[in-house]
Amino acid sequence: MRTIRRLAPTLCLVLALTACADADAPEPSGAAAPGTPAAADAASSAAGSAPAGDSTPVSAKEVCAYLDGQLPTLRGIGSETGTMANLTVNLYSWYEKQGAVPTGRQIDDQTRQECPATRTEVLELAGMESFERL
Repeated sequence: MRTIRRLAPTLCLVLALTACADADAPEPSGAAAPGTPAAADAASSAAGSAPAGDSTPVSAKEVCAYLDGQLPTLRGIGSETGTMANLTVNLYSWYEKQGAVPTGRQIDDQTRQECPATRTEVLELAGMESFERL
């Protein structure tokens, strides 16, 4: 019960961020109907493919250093759902401060090349196979 009380605010924030992101996402063009996996993929690619403003993308080294620093916190959470919620909120916030929010696929590509062991541990703790789930 205590864990649920601790996770409730985080989960609410994740849901709110998801709702805001969906409301601001451009409508995908093409034959994919809203709500289909193809439409969801198109919307997430369109929303996260370009850096915000004139900023440069975050380097793979910076992403890996951030994730390495987050590992002690993520290990201490104790549940995949809580870890995923924490990772979603904190990683998105960190990227916003850097000025560019990449797609999950871009994060996967960077972490596969630069820090595969860290990537694997973070994803396992969050119960995910890929950062595309974020």
